[in-house]
Amino acid sequence: MNLRSLSMVPGLVVFVAIATLFLLVGCVGSNGKVTVTNEHPALDYEFTGIPLLFFGFGTSTPITPELSLTVAHVAKLNYDKVVAYHPYCDIAIVKSNNSALDYPNLGLVFPNQPVRTFGMSPTGDVLTGSGRYRRDLLLVEVPYFKKCPASVTDAPVQDGMSGGGVYNDNGSLVGIIAARANPRDIRLLSGEPHGLERISIFVPLNYVRDWLEGAVDDFYGNQQYSLRWEKDDKSMLVKN
Repeated sequence: MNLRSLSMVPGLVVFVAIATLFLLVGCVGSNGKVTVTNEHPALDYEFTGIPLLFFGFGTSTPITPELSLTVAHVAKLNYDKVVAYHPYCDIAIVKSNNSALDYPNLGLVFPNQPVRTFGMSPTGDVLTGSGRYRRDLLLVEVPYFKKCPASVTDAPVQDGMSGGGVYNDNGSLVGIIAARANPRDIRLLSGEPHGLERISIFVPLNYVRDWLEGAVDDFYGNQQYSLRWEKDDKSMLVKN
């Protein structure tokens, strides 16, 4: 899908990022209040770089007994075996022992519906934030989101939550947390105000569904492991 066709997707707006996007790995910073929770979906703590010196860590989200999702910028630095990178979105599949864990349904979310973010803290606690999914956008000056929609929620996130999950009101996984941005540092190409008070960014699973299902099928081969989608209506999905 090229940039022209992306710009024709309903609700997708082209933005210019005029400052560095904060990819959520490393030292602690946040764009709002997140809380520690004991009630959460399955997550893994991902060490990156030299964590004892630089506090490098991220999160991964189990989706099958052997596979987890994380963001590409975590997968490139952590110690897990990478099964597949998306060709241009900030998302990757890594190998992980998830045999004792539960896996969420995968699903959709629509503008203004509530979502929750889940990811890891430096100490290994699970953090969560609540908000709503607002819209999709293209950050034309950010390589990971130049062609891939950046889905925006106003649910807060903290560094280290990158690779964690965004879940809809039914508890289905709809995206993988990637970054946060200062709203003052992002503007519409038209010059109009975007009206977003907090910008937490996730990679939407509906956009990468074909890639994700293809990579899982390649991994399992004849076993044909099937991902569980909350709503099996591909006509509603932006495909890649």
